[in-house]
Amino acid sequence: MSLDGIWTGEILGPYGWENTGVYVLEEGRILGGSNRHYSTGTYSLTGDQYKASVLVHYYGPPRTIFGEKQEKFEINVEGKLSDGVIDGQIVRSDKPKSIVEYRMSRRMDIPEK
Repeated sequence: MSLDGIWTGEILGPYGWENTGVYVLEEGRILGGSNRHYSTGTYSLTGDQYKASVLVHYYGPPRTIFGEKQEKFEINVEGKLSDGVIDGQIVRSDKPKSIVEYRMSRRMDIPEK
């Protein structure tokens, strides 16, 4: 199955699931963001196992789920794909004990050119 498409992301925070933005997954590349950050990286899918490495850049007031405010950091995402939803976890590359629950939901295919 191809993951190419437009997805939305959410993290599990203290008040429940919070939107983290809109992401385009295409041919192993991920691009996206929200009103305060943009993200670039790569992803792979092996069977139903999803993995991604993403660099997060804040351009608005930094807000992070990892307990500190930083303008740029790398995350690794691992999860399982089922019925158009990837359920998994985010881990900061420089803080491997910092784990946050994460999910992405497929919203649409990438339109034909």
